[in-house]
Amino acid sequence: MLYKKIFLAISLLFLSACGASNTVPATEITIDMNEFLYTPAEITIPVNQPVVLTLINSGAQEHDFVVETIPVTNVQAQHESSGQHHMTGNAAEYDLHVSVGANGTNTLSFIATQAGTYKIFCSVQGHEVAGMVGELVVTSQ
Repeated sequence: MLYKKIFLAISLLFLSACGASNTVPATEITIDMNEFLYTPAEITIPVNQPVVLTLINSGAQEHDFVVETIPVTNVQAQHESSGQHHMTGNAAEYDLHVSVGANGTNTLSFIATQAGTYKIFCSVQGHEVAGMVGELVVTSQ
């Protein structure tokens, strides 16, 4: 009887170690923000997979990363955005938004749930018209 219990315990341990993990590693992308551009200006990510953007503001002014409308889930920012600098005052209506102070860093993680091409822009007064725009391309597998 003891032999059966030991065999069962070892078998369960072996089977649990062999199980496949359902965790998909996040796509990690670093974006430099400066007066008045994003580098890279075009970002490509996979649909329905975790993404972590590290936003580095190497400029002398506050900048932000906004996608006004995009189907997303699990949106989290490392630091909350102030929302005090927006042209239209409707930061809460943006599907993706994170601001980064001068010489600062922030992260934004999310899962995009629909393939497509989405406009990125900086909502700080005058930055979008100065050319601080880009594209977020979400590709299907």
